Amino acid sequence: MSASLKAAQIIRCINAGISCLASTFIMFMILTEPEKGLASPYSRIIFAMSISDILFSCGLFFSPFMSPKDNPDALFAIGTTGSCEAIGFIFILGYISIMFFTVFLTYYFMRRIKYKVTPQNFAKKEENYFRVVLCFIALFMAISNLATGSINSQAYGSLCVPQPYPEGCDKSPEMTCERGDGKLTKIWNVFGIFFGVSSFIGLIVILALTVHHVYKEERTFTLPAREIGNTNRCRIGNADRNDLQRQEGIECATQNQMLLTKQALHQSLLYILAFCVVYLPILIANIQKKFFNEIKEPEWRFWFISLLSPLGGVFNILIYTRPKVMKMKESYPNTHVFRIFLVIVLTGGEIPSIADLRVKQSDENDQQNNDRFNEEEGNSQDFFDDMLSYDLDISDASNALDEFNNSSSFSWFSMIFGHLSYESNE
Repeated sequence: MSASLKAAQIIRCINAGISCLASTFIMFMILTEPEKGLASPYSRIIFAMSISDILFSCGLFFSPFMSPKDNPDALFAIGTTGSCEAIGFIFILGYISIMFFTVFLTYYFMRRIKYKVTPQNFAKKEENYFRVVLCFIALFMAISNLATGSINSQAYGSLCVPQPYPEGCDKSPEMTCERGDGKLTKIWNVFGIFFGVSSFIGLIVILALTVHHVYKEERTFTLPAREIGNTNRCRIGNADRNDLQRQEGIECATQNQMLLTKQALHQSLLYILAFCVVYLPILIANIQKKFFNEIKEPEWRFWFISLLSPLGGVFNILIYTRPKVMKMKESYPNTHVFRIFLVIVLTGGEIPSIADLRVKQSDENDQQNNDRFNEEEGNSQDFFDDMLSYDLDISDASNALDEFNNSSSFSWFSMIFGHLSYESNE
């Protein structure tokens, strides 16, 4: 094995470890808010994605070590066929789960943005059913591959995945397959590719529907773009305002609501882009191997996948904390964004979806909101303040940042344990 391929395997293991740590921090942020952390479908889906990424990252990290040590191309192999099957089972379970839950997340964004489905209704009528089905399919695929002996060491001993062993034996008349050359292995491979392609198609369709809705709604408004986000314009509760001014205020409030909806769309788009960067190269490689008789993986692609595929958790935590980082940056414009990010991660806490923040009263019946507006003509500003609210709780992070701006870097440890102690006391 060339020195270049050895370096690529080492980098892959390092990146997989970092990704696993990032997903663990996401789970930490969710679980440190016992009352709010798993209260919304968004946080529960992100939590499931983090677990899936940890499984996927562990598969990437341990496969080079768990491959059979008699594999001449394996660099770090110290394992057996059984250890390769075990880590391959974890890898397949995580890989399929994270594809499904990413699609599920973007579907949730679409339901919230396009169809105005409340989180409560989504949880009762859709979330539980989807979660059971997705977990069942992922478990079925992983168990089926394990039971049929389809999981084997890939080229260079880098991954334990469903394929014949030795690699390429099914395409070369000069080689004899020792394992995984049965029809069931080929069926599981086709199913795996089918689920991958379906996931990407689903993401594209959901994104297209959401984008079309958002920009179609935006075209129905008449306020100039410079007024969007101008909350002062929406103070329409004074009794001396005429009907035209009141109508302009209502439209302004709706425009601001649309602005936050577009931010939710951007959040969804970022998850999709991260998904494509991480998992699309793996899917393309599998398609080329199964349908284009590719025996050995090109070195350039091995490097490309080694660099990007293990970074799913890193991308997820950057996207997940993005709303709170942006909010903190408004209050601390002179503080480096990386320090803000670290404070948010280490202090934990809820990072709600912008789609859920879009309308603070969105979980109430629309008619109740309309009645409230009609009954409180003299105090209708309170109603629009609720509509325009983007109330991310940054108090803990702000206090921590203030403390650490005036203290040594050694106190980062006290911030973690201090936050945990505070949570336990409450």
